[in-house]
Amino acid sequence: MEQSTTNKESRISNKAVIIIVAAAAAVIVAAIAVVAVVILQRDEGAPVSGQMSIGYAAEAKVMLDKNELQAAMDEAVKNATEGRVGLNYKNDAYSDDGINFECHIANSKSNVYDMFLAISTDAELKDQIFLSELVPPGSGFEQITLNRALDVGDHVVYVTLTQVKLNDEGEQVMCNQVTHTMDFHVREASSSTSQ
Repeated sequence: MEQSTTNKESRISNKAVIIIVAAAAAVIVAAIAVVAVVILQRDEGAPVSGQMSIGYAAEAKVMLDKNELQAAMDEAVKNATEGRVGLNYKNDAYSDDGINFECHIANSKSNVYDMFLAISTDAELKDQIFLSELVPPGSGFEQITLNRALDVGDHVVYVTLTQVKLNDEGEQVMCNQVTHTMDFHVREASSSTSQ
């Protein structure tokens, strides 16, 4: 009799151990799934816990020459320490339709932080015609598409560069901002065919 009681107790204790192990495994799998979802949301630029996040500009092209990487990083550290923001650009951008512009605008490889670009037609920066997503150092645009067309002629536009870094909580915060002017030229339809 004593042996059958011991067998029942060992079967019960084995079942209890199996149930506890299965429950622990389920909790671990659930925790891993939650962490994976949070990481994927951050990687895709989706808001996490109400946090606003700016994604990377898919149309930005890498413009960093690998041979100059160390010199650029040294200059970047110096610029960040001094609070400077560098823009690598050609002053003139050209368009045949007033919306699609050929240009060269890049986050200088001498910067430490990612940045986004906003282009406005007025010095007060109220008439915004372009807003990029994040552009890493050494990357930029050879073409941009404005939110609306500019008229035929020459336009002075204001390009505002806003550097973004992660704070201690992992949130994106603006750290430096500067505005440059550029000349945007919209050619007449007949003059674009002759050039």
